[in-house]
Amino acid sequence: MAENGLYDVLRMGISSLRAQSRAIETVGRNMANVNNPTYARQRVIFGDVSPTGGASVGVDVIEVQQVRDVLLDRQLVREKSGAAALEAETAAYERGEAAMGETISSVSDPSLAATTGSNSLTNAMAGFFGAARQLSVDPTNSTQKQMFVQTAKTMTERFQFSNDRLAEVQADLTNQVSNDVDKANGLLTTIKELNLMIATQESKTGTKALTLRDQRQARVEDLAQVMNFKTTPLPETPNQIQITATSASGVDTVILSGGTTLETLAFAGAALRVVSSNTALTLTGGSTKGHLTARDGALQTLRDSLDLLASQMVTSVNKVYNPSGTGQNFFDPAGTNASSIQLASGLTGLNVRASVAGGAAGDSSVAQAISKLDIRSFSSTSGDAINGTMGESYSAAISLFSYSLSQSRMNHENQTGVLNIVRGQRESTSGVSLDEEAAELMKFQRAYQASARVISVVDQMLDIVVNSLGRG
Repeated sequence: MAENGLYDVLRMGISSLRAQSRAIETVGRNMANVNNPTYARQRVIFGDVSPTGGASVGVDVIEVQQVRDVLLDRQLVREKSGAAALEAETAAYERGEAAMGETISSVSDPSLAATTGSNSLTNAMAGFFGAARQLSVDPTNSTQKQMFVQTAKTMTERFQFSNDRLAEVQADLTNQVSNDVDKANGLLTTIKELNLMIATQESKTGTKALTLRDQRQARVEDLAQVMNFKTTPLPETPNQIQITATSASGVDTVILSGGTTLETLAFAGAALRVVSSNTALTLTGGSTKGHLTARDGALQTLRDSLDLLASQMVTSVNKVYNPSGTGQNFFDPAGTNASSIQLASGLTGLNVRASVAGGAAGDSSVAQAISKLDIRSFSSTSGDAINGTMGESYSAAISLFSYSLSQSRMNHENQTGVLNIVRGQRESTSGVSLDEEAAELMKFQRAYQASARVISVVDQMLDIVVNSLGRG
């Protein structure tokens, strides 16, 4: 009886030694990953190893768990997706501002927006109308004629420059969306592979593949920065996840399911689609959403406004310069948008007129009329391309773009604040605290030492039983 009792105690000491060693190993892993943002803190779950439910025969580690809050993980994915969209949109607008070669004041009130820069379109138009006024004062001055034509050419080049640079930004955004889609397909493939690896490892070992689960969660969060989606565990295999995206008709479309179903995404210029079914997806988050919002939104609106302004400029000046429509035009009548506006073929500083064809010497009626176009108010209800003066029309276009930039920056700042709050909440739940781990390490170290002491004492007692009492 005595020997059996001591052996039981010895077995309990050994099992406790193993359990405390496993706990110390887990604490060490936590501390080693203190700066790993994708790592979720782990903890050991101790349990009685009694096979019959009777008296305890020792302790063992039943399971090593991740400390995760599923709801916080899902919320963080959503907030990352929203922040990525606004970051991409803001960056696109800032690139548009730089492409224009002008600094656009970013204000909450669109009416207060303004541009600065010696090469701005505002200055180019002002220079053109100013040269017309100078010519009207001295209509026979060859220098003033040269200046008039040169400022007109500078203005057309400025229209073209602004339009072309904005078009380049839009083309870059289209290419970036294509890159985003390639990245999304790569991440989906990786997540599918991790699903398979998790299923295989957990079925073989009977324990959770915690490192692989951390990696999968990290890739899910990376995917959220590209596009929005929903993740749900598969009912029949809870260790596998399913990813769905919302179609344009509002239906959830499965794009990944466990380790078996994987759809390929493609971008055809207008929408993100599932290749196999040609289903268009609705984007509400991720960098893809931000790039498309900027490309098709404020940037395109600004280009459209430049086209209308260029059209109004060409039509109005030609109507004054060639009222009959049969003579020499000032601008090429075929160039009625910002990309094609140009001087009429053959117009130079030597043959430009300050008056109507055949006008009296010293007549400057045409130059005066062109200079007054600067203050003329147009109306789309009267068939004009713009509303207000040309300067007001350009200011309105810049104001709308400025407002979009300002709102995007403000929304991104607010979303980043929300993201940081949620990230902090998850960090407090799943993150590693060195102070807490140090306390745990000391606790498990003491328990390990106590278990070792129990084994040592039992060893001494058994030695007495075997060697001393046996001789008696």
